[in-house]
Amino acid sequence: MSGAANKKKFVFTGRWIPEKSDAGQVYFSGKYWATDDLGLGLDYRPLVDSVSFTATYRLISEDPCGLRPAVILGTSVDDFSDGGDSVESRSYYLTVSKAFPDAKFWGITPSPYVGAVWINELDELRPLAGINFRHKEASLMVQYSGTDTHLTLTRSLSDNVSVSAIYWGLKYPGLGLRVSF
Repeated sequence: MSGAANKKKFVFTGRWIPEKSDAGQVYFSGKYWATDDLGLGLDYRPLVDSVSFTATYRLISEDPCGLRPAVILGTSVDDFSDGGDSVESRSYYLTVSKAFPDAKFWGITPSPYVGAVWINELDELRPLAGINFRHKEASLMVQYSGTDTHLTLTRSLSDNVSVSAIYWGLKYPGLGLRVSF
């Protein structure tokens, strides 16, 4: 989710990472944006037949011309690493993010974020951080999820469709698809 207002009402995503545990290999998510700032949805993991609720709320929208960052709250279920083991857990997060279009170099806009995530199954508060580098139809995201570092290279095929190459935990390659309307 970016710090700017969302203009799409429905977002559907899918992820395939063949070397992950059953809970993380195949993942689908559907989200309805009830307002520009509130998204509600369901995640489905077919290999373990698990359905979970997801929500995202933008407390403060980013000021694209000024210095005000976005502040975003959310909850979801995902799989996290814990000493080499994969743990599926509900998590709650808060992030602060800001795009810096005036800091463009070679046409690339950096958008860093920082925050914290509470991971129920680990009973711990962990740091979150990352940066997205966007250039026209392509972007590279480097993120730390509270337990692992991930890379995602995304190419927008249209205003509504994008595909991604994922390097989960810097050890598991995968693919992603996003469709919005």
